[in-house]
Amino acid sequence: MIVNPFFDSSKSNRILQASLDAHGIRQRALVHNIANVDTPGYRRIRVDFEEQLQKASEQLARGVDRVPAFAGVVPTMEMDMSRPLRADGSNVSIEREMADLSQNASKITQMTELLIRNYRDLKAAINGRS
Repeated sequence: MIVNPFFDSSKSNRILQASLDAHGIRQRALVHNIANVDTPGYRRIRVDFEEQLQKASEQLARGVDRVPAFAGVVPTMEMDMSRPLRADGSNVSIEREMADLSQNASKITQMTELLIRNYRDLKAAINGRS
């Protein structure tokens, strides 16, 4: 998500934007896993970023107020090499993928609502309303 730098100055908005970007990548990986549920030998893709996001957020909270902290939040995509769940060699469980997809979508919705609220508050402050 690219946002005008003027509006990007809020620490909470920068955290939300980095998190939304990472959750978007996870959403695409989950959809890819679901699309390949019947592909023999397919290994599910995992996307990890929470630890990086946490470190960047802590840096920002300590006063290291710079955009590069969040530029370093690059979700890692790895193939899950756990043992196959099925005889065809695939380790995709449609139940797990659907649950993860639902949870991830819920987080995206919550963060989007927070970002909208932040921008609405900014607009109200600019317009002189509370």
